[in-house]
Amino acid sequence: MKSMPILLLALFIGCTTPTKGFPPAGSSIEAGRNYVEACLQGDFEKATAYAASNETMKLHTVNTEKNYRNLDKEGRSNFRQASIIIEGITDQDSLHTQMNYQYSLDKKPRQLEIEKTNGKWLVVAVKE
Repeated sequence: MKSMPILLLALFIGCTTPTKGFPPAGSSIEAGRNYVEACLQGDFEKATAYAASNETMKLHTVNTEKNYRNLDKEGRSNFRQASIIIEGITDQDSLHTQMNYQYSLDKKPRQLEIEKTNGKWLVVAVKE
């Protein structure tokens, strides 16, 4: 009978679905880089962890995933191999940062708006 609580605990732990814990970004640059890298790698669960939960970011991440999934095998491979080229970082104040970047794949200029909210750096907007 003493082993019953241990057995139940083991059963409970074994039946729970594991969740990936992504460490919070320590800086605005880290949050932006993590978001963009996750999108390039096709890891949209990770990308969501570094994105604000506003409708703009949800929509952008869903559309990015949809476009990624519509690529053929070679296209996805090209994205996974692409690098992020950071063109410039502008700290607007201690809570807001703008990051201009492009992919090595297509050299199209892009911009992230990154904000510190509730102590966490998150991407709040993407401009392409």
